[in-house]
Amino acid sequence: MNSSTLLLEWKVDASPFRNRVVLQQMGLVLGIPIVLVGLLIAAITEQDRWQVALQMMGLIGGILLGLFLLAMLVFTLVGYEQHFQLDEEGVQAKVSGRTSVFLKLVRIGLLFSGRPSAMGAGLVMRTGDAIRWHDVTKVEVNERQRQMTLYRKGGPPFLLACNADNFATVREIVQAKTRT
Repeated sequence: MNSSTLLLEWKVDASPFRNRVVLQQMGLVLGIPIVLVGLLIAAITEQDRWQVALQMMGLIGGILLGLFLLAMLVFTLVGYEQHFQLDEEGVQAKVSGRTSVFLKLVRIGLLFSGRPSAMGAGLVMRTGDAIRWHDVTKVEVNERQRQMTLYRKGGPPFLLACNADNFATVREIVQAKTRT
């Protein structure tokens, strides 16, 4: 997308924890494993199987909720600044500012942790995303939060956050380019 004519560029604090789509996906990412662990525990436990399963599900859910709240606190303190570039072919986003520095420090920490799974997580950590207009299958607009969710064929949704000054312009461009 870099060789195309740049139409618009901006930076915005776009905390993922204020977006309904992200929160729904986090619910699935955290909820499905909890239920599966509960069912596994119920299948292998002989006495009080459902009580033990529910206790374990509560414990795991509490731990994951605590980690989620910790992540929210960190991103609230650090911020989540994103740099968007919108051009003739699509739109791309990457973290910038303090967020970029923080995530680089996290990546370095994971790489030097000595644990292979953490090292792998550090290597694959995504700090940017892009979507081409022709890959957009649906656009959801949240005027109150000045955000758009661009759904793509076979991939995660693209979250497009705007500011008060450019929301209307970005919305017009997105609708024209995606014919939605």
